[in-house]
Amino acid sequence: MAIVTLRGPLGNALEKTIINRLKKVNCKAMVDPFRFRSEKDFRWRCEFWGKVVRSMILAWKHSGDQELLQIIQDTVRDIISTQTPDGCISSYPEELQLREWDLWGRKYVLSGLYRYYEMIDQDPIVLRAALNMVAHMKKQLEENNRRLIDTGNHFGLAVASILGVLVRLYRVSNDKNCLELADSVVNNGACHLHNIYIAAEDNVPPAQISNGKAYEMTSCFEGLCEYLKIRPNVTLRKSALNYYQQVLEREIFITGGGGLKDEMGEFWYDGALRQTSDRAGKLGETCVTTTWLHYCSEILNMTEDSRVADEMERSFYNALLGAMHPVGDTWMHINPTPLAGSSYRTKARDQMRDFPGHDCCLAQGPEGLAMSPEFTFKTSEKGFFINGYENATINFQTPSGQQAEINITGNYPVQGNVNISMNMTDDEEFAIFLRIPAWSEKTTVIVNGEKMVAEPGQYLELRKCWKNETQIELQLNMTLKVVRDPGGRDYFAVKRGPLVLAQDSRFTTVGSPVILPEKLEGEISAGKDVMMCCKIGNALLCDFASAGNYFTPSNTLQVWFKENL
Repeated sequence: MAIVTLRGPLGNALEKTIINRLKKVNCKAMVDPFRFRSEKDFRWRCEFWGKVVRSMILAWKHSGDQELLQIIQDTVRDIISTQTPDGCISSYPEELQLREWDLWGRKYVLSGLYRYYEMIDQDPIVLRAALNMVAHMKKQLEENNRRLIDTGNHFGLAVASILGVLVRLYRVSNDKNCLELADSVVNNGACHLHNIYIAAEDNVPPAQISNGKAYEMTSCFEGLCEYLKIRPNVTLRKSALNYYQQVLEREIFITGGGGLKDEMGEFWYDGALRQTSDRAGKLGETCVTTTWLHYCSEILNMTEDSRVADEMERSFYNALLGAMHPVGDTWMHINPTPLAGSSYRTKARDQMRDFPGHDCCLAQGPEGLAMSPEFTFKTSEKGFFINGYENATINFQTPSGQQAEINITGNYPVQGNVNISMNMTDDEEFAIFLRIPAWSEKTTVIVNGEKMVAEPGQYLELRKCWKNETQIELQLNMTLKVVRDPGGRDYFAVKRGPLVLAQDSRFTTVGSPVILPEKLEGEISAGKDVMMCCKIGNALLCDFASAGNYFTPSNTLQVWFKENL
């Protein structure tokens, strides 16, 4: 297992959210609804334990924070103590179970227990608790003559999203209940309106699949990717890939986030085409960003296509970082909207008055950040993939079993010069794959003084006998690029490397014309409380993640600018 310690913007943000959010959550209060089965109003307090605890576990994996580990161990024991002899862990009283958000909440409990078993301690008590939950759920459905997809919200999408954790549990246990329930989700198409997997295979736009609920739907496709690992199927694989491409082209904003239509920004609604419109609802639920990152990770593992990693990077450095308050204690539910007008960031509000400190995006934001170390360095049968280039230390085991270390230095993503050094005891041959971003049209890679040919939008395979102190230099092209509104309106935006640029009221009048010079160049500088400022023609812009990060109505920002003023 590789341990990745990030020290750039993502690493700093993760450290802050561990200290100021994850370690301060009242875990006892999250368990209480299960302890007392007190959720009688059909709400979703039941989701928070699993969401928050799985975030804690993934954050702990690379931080090694012992205080956080103790919190995790204590709360896992606590949630298991609520399990009744029939195997049930639910926040709903028995007479209300199988309705509304009940199984959705149980799904997240299973997710937390599975991740604990996978990453922290293969304790048979934890695995047995999870499998007993599945057995009870299956028996309950059979006794009530109900299909799994008939028991939840959004035409079954919410509860069908349990597919992924069912498959993961099956892979570590061979438990037939897990497999049978997983088969039932896929065979019934994850929805009682129509089969979403067939719809995606036919390239139906995501907004027209089921009710278009972005987060839950994408979770169902994430589960499908897991399912394909145990039941390979060419048609279903095509469905998974088509869904990725359709969402990418039709729904993802320039920032790498998605979701709009309603007042919380939670639906697919041709978001890529409507992102400059002020009549498309609010924009970009953070739960959608995190779930999109999960899905991209599955597609990246499936295809080893570096362009998928490019999309993850875009989401990490823009939508996700931009959703976190700089202190790390809170997150946004809705992104600033419209991106083509002056707007500001707002903290997520409590979703229930009697359950303070909780919002779905406040629970999901840390999960997204905790994925960034896993993104940075991936292992496969082919070798090791380096996807992220911010400052990092990577401790890993080579194919022969020796411990080795990779150090990444530079000032990425602000600057494009990246240095990678290898520390190891014995010389050894294996492959390292470097992501060459599609946005870097000309990339120079030098290995111990030898120049290599690097193609944009591909991995560069370096298969060689690695020695101690081997040096790799990357020079990525950070040329400014103008992006036109994909919806055809008269707007443009500006990107530099992976970063989207924006006006910020601390540095300029938001909404003022941006007149680009004939030769698109920018002078880079540091700014107060921002990652980067860039002077382009008459405009002083900063990175989107930092824009508006005071989270006040007076600190406004804007991403898309009007053409032909």
